[in-house]
Amino acid sequence: MRNLLALFGLAVLGFGGVGWYMGWYKLNVAKNTDGNLQITADVDTKKVSTDSSEIFKNVGAVIGNHVDKAAQDAKTAAPQTAPGATPGPVVAPTQTPNIKLPELPAVPGTTPAFPPASNQGPIPLIPPKPM
Repeated sequence: MRNLLALFGLAVLGFGGVGWYMGWYKLNVAKNTDGNLQITADVDTKKVSTDSSEIFKNVGAVIGNHVDKAAQDAKTAAPQTAPGATPGPVVAPTQTPNIKLPELPAVPGTTPAFPPASNQGPIPLIPPKPM
């Protein structure tokens, strides 16, 4: 909430500073004969409206120029190759090739870690060696 209040205060101060610099209003401070301060503000609404419309036109022209430049850059930066020459997506093969891996020779004096493959049923488990 404090941040929003600070942002609002900054916007008011910014508008006041820009308005004073552009001559949109004038403040006059004078003392009356009885000693009271008299503050008067003279706002030039015609100048405010002409300046603000000129600012909006300039901002619109700048944005339009950037949009036109971006469109021109997009046209000139078209791809140099034809779309047909672009490689397509890589598709995984539907069938795995029948590759037989070589078997390693058994080390003498040890039991094999994996029993030889057979189509007889579930994989037999080897119990751990007692210590």
